[in-house]
Amino acid sequence: MDPYGHPRTGVTSDTSAPLLADGWANHIAYSTVDDQLGAIEHQLYTVPKVSIALEEGNDPEAFRKRLWNMWCNGQYPTVKLASEKGAKYVSAWQELFARTRHWDLEPYFDVDGARAVALEDVEYIVYIENPNVPVEVVVEKHSYDVYWFNPLTGDYLKQKKDWKGEKFVAEPPSKDHDWVLHLSRDGKKEGMLKSYRFAAGEPMVQELEMVEKLVPFEMTEPKVDTVSLTAALPFSIKMKKPTRATRTMMFLWTGEVVNGGQGARVLGTGPSGQLKIPTDIATKFPAVMSLRVVGMNANGKIYAADKVIRLTQ
Repeated sequence: MDPYGHPRTGVTSDTSAPLLADGWANHIAYSTVDDQLGAIEHQLYTVPKVSIALEEGNDPEAFRKRLWNMWCNGQYPTVKLASEKGAKYVSAWQELFARTRHWDLEPYFDVDGARAVALEDVEYIVYIENPNVPVEVVVEKHSYDVYWFNPLTGDYLKQKKDWKGEKFVAEPPSKDHDWVLHLSRDGKKEGMLKSYRFAAGEPMVQELEMVEKLVPFEMTEPKVDTVSLTAALPFSIKMKKPTRATRTMMFLWTGEVVNGGQGARVLGTGPSGQLKIPTDIATKFPAVMSLRVVGMNANGKIYAADKVIRLTQ
């Protein structure tokens, strides 16, 4: 069940298609490359998330970065290639993927200056899109093999000495492109391959924090209580008090007319913009729509704020 109390199903999730529908889910397919949608919904739903929107187009560099960010969202990307360079980037990504316990990896948030996935206590894969920013990764205290992976070529650079500690701080080998840091307990992983597990661990699903005084932001727009479907509807939020946890925030805006049975829809992402309300969000008008903004902080904690809006044609 999703936070709205509806069964989840495998449907395309974008700004026009239903977010929810009848029947139990076996996957969620995304026709958008928006990280905010994929990353936030990973914290809410336990089914696999598949991106069907990743195309190389005319920008293989941007394509490569989108590929790695999608993995950090917890999504399974499908790709549409346009060049040998794009194919090489995907091949390099698969090379690292094959060296990990990828079936156990989950988005990891105890990191600064990068994004990451990890199997805590075993391995941490940290994607550093901006190589000019120092990276800090908090890990379980063990000895780790340290690798720097080049996502352009698939080459590995292994540090001569293992590293031991609880906070890894470093800069990439060069600052001319993105890098991937791989902290791995190779001996531990080798031992794990000698045993069998007949049940996967249950994915964690967060409960939305909705107590107003605990939510670190407030909805400042829309200010109106009634709106026509043909009218532009601006949205925005305001942070109450900047903290280390709110240094980076992602936002997802959804709307639902409960009585219509059409399910919730994705209306927008980000801290501000224009809401796009589909005309088929309700079967009868006027209708009452529940507008919700879900925010995720740098620690992966999610919060929500609601507003009721009357829709007219």
